[in-house]
Amino acid sequence: MTRKENLLRAITRREPLWIPYRYDGSLTLLRPPVRVRPEAGGADDWGVNWVGTGTVEGSYPDGKPALSIDSVETLRAPETDFGWVTAELRREVDALSDRDTLVVGYNELTLYERAELLLGTTEFLTATELCPEAVERLLETVTDYQLRLTQAIVSSGVAGVRFTDDWGTQVSLFLAPRQWRRLIKPRLKRLYQAVRNAGAFVFQHSCGHIEEIVPDLIEIGVDVLDPCQPQANDIFRWKAEYGKDLSFMGGLDTQGYLSFGQPAEVRRRVREVAMLMGRGGGFIAAPSHSITIPEDNRRAMLETLEEVNRGLGS
Repeated sequence: MTRKENLLRAITRREPLWIPYRYDGSLTLLRPPVRVRPEAGGADDWGVNWVGTGTVEGSYPDGKPALSIDSVETLRAPETDFGWVTAELRREVDALSDRDTLVVGYNELTLYERAELLLGTTEFLTATELCPEAVERLLETVTDYQLRLTQAIVSSGVAGVRFTDDWGTQVSLFLAPRQWRRLIKPRLKRLYQAVRNAGAFVFQHSCGHIEEIVPDLIEIGVDVLDPCQPQANDIFRWKAEYGKDLSFMGGLDTQGYLSFGQPAEVRRRVREVAMLMGRGGGFIAAPSHSITIPEDNRRAMLETLEEVNRGLGS
């Protein structure tokens, strides 16, 4: 069985021969040629300014709003050449056609984070309660653009789209569940449907605590949820309650043992997560965040995954 075939079995919960690892080459993520998060800093396509760090963690927004809630009617989406986006991505997809890898496209900072970046966190969250109609108008402009971008991505021949939108703090959603269901869910459903209409997989990334809305994500068509941040969510309960309908990527704790533990603890905890989350398929192992971890711990993580997989193959 090839790595790609095994990954597909994991995603579709059909008992893979081994637990895939996100960075083992079986999954390739492609970014469309749009300026969403400028790595070196500068303005993105929506006019939000970013500050480069020169590190693996990448750039971060400078925190200055590009728009006020009173001027959302003036917002114009980026003038993206979507045909060019499709053509450029198709060229990359074709170049990978003989590789043993599943190719998935990105749609980053999709809805919530884009609106938050445009207005600034305080004004956006205040506006969701005081003037939700204006927020909805803003989100409609963003959604219309993101739908066209999503359609351009899937038209390139990718096997799926990974949406990224961080909805949670360490202990709760940024928005009350009722507000997320009013403002985000119906618009996200439109994007998911565009992917599913193309016969592709829906990946969703959201850091933080998002337990209350996992059933909603399943309802509107998510296939794979990441990064399954274990200090913010009960991922073992997720597996028990939702594992028949949902696959998971991540789950290895960079807030705790991967960053601050000793190799012996890393081995014990990685084995526990792999054995529980990997039961019956539906799990792609990965650190819960893309940050640098001590080399001894990284090696212990990978060696433990190899040991678990040898046991599965025996």
